Amino acid sequence: MFSSGSLSLGRLFGIPFQLHWSVLVVAVLFGSGLAANYGTVGAAVALVAFLASITAHEVAHALVARRHGVSTQSIQLWALGGVARLDREASTPRAEGWIAAAGPLTSLAIGAVAIGSMFALTAAGLDGVALGVLGWLGVINLLLGVFNLLPGAPLDGGRILKAARWGRHGDRFRAAREAGNAGKAVGFSLAGIGGVMIVNGQPGLMLVLTGLFIALNAKAEMLATDMAERLSGTRVRDLTWFGVAQATTDTDADTMWWQRSRLGGAGVVAITGADGNVAGIVSEEQLRAVPEERRPYVSLTQLMVPFAKLAKADPDEELADVLSRLNPASPVVTVWREGKLLGVVPKGRLLARLQSAA
Repeated sequence: MFSSGSLSLGRLFGIPFQLHWSVLVVAVLFGSGLAANYGTVGAAVALVAFLASITAHEVAHALVARRHGVSTQSIQLWALGGVARLDREASTPRAEGWIAAAGPLTSLAIGAVAIGSMFALTAAGLDGVALGVLGWLGVINLLLGVFNLLPGAPLDGGRILKAARWGRHGDRFRAAREAGNAGKAVGFSLAGIGGVMIVNGQPGLMLVLTGLFIALNAKAEMLATDMAERLSGTRVRDLTWFGVAQATTDTDADTMWWQRSRLGGAGVVAITGADGNVAGIVSEEQLRAVPEERRPYVSLTQLMVPFAKLAKADPDEELADVLSRLNPASPVVTVWREGKLLGVVPKGRLLARLQSAA
């Protein structure tokens, strides 16, 4: 199934695993050069092994996060690597540091094993394309591990820097800003180096793009940190509309439109599936968007946004910790306790609170 340009490939250790279309860019860029050195089959094997090593890097983040009580929403591979989307920040500097370090350490380990295997097989008198692929995979993983350890957000090294500074002075917001400033410095430095390479006739465009990506994301993280600090102390329950109206799957949009007073301040209705469990929500905005003449023929299940695509939270969570889970297309927070839907944080309440914090 495709979602937001990504192909869902099932689950790894219970975590949704996705492949973004931009991975094709990597396949083209790397594949042509690899094919020239190792042939078509060798290039294909090298690319699959490379993507597997990136996946291992992200899985390491996710598994260490799980050990520290932090869940992972998804793992996605894309053009510039991979990302494990955690559902909240670590609760301690130590946990933050280990979660961040797990990925680069895994890449360095894969690199060391690959290169060590290449030398061992060469010493045993073996030769061929496979050894070349092993050597390439080892070098690329060592470079990936070292690159990710650069001390600036959003790189893993930036997370480690944040953990170290947080542990030193005890202020995680200040630590995040320090890591963000370091990330901007790292990003613009890389972009500058790439620019000099281009001026001198060398291939530096990728370095420029990567540097700008790091710098811009570092700035975005600093803005998110400022917002989170302003929201500090606000819990999900403070904005929750407890109790959400429910409708069955055979309810049509016209019926719901005339009964929209049932939606109350929540502005949504929960859809109950055939098994009796709630499956998703439909908002008043979605009902309004359906042309009046079509409403009798549109079922609520056709409009429903599944809970899997919505932010989920416990009522006692800090609102700031939930922001990273928001779906921009449906900025509603669903509030749960022990698997039971308690209510929602309506879009209007959420936006009003965010605006007051800005």
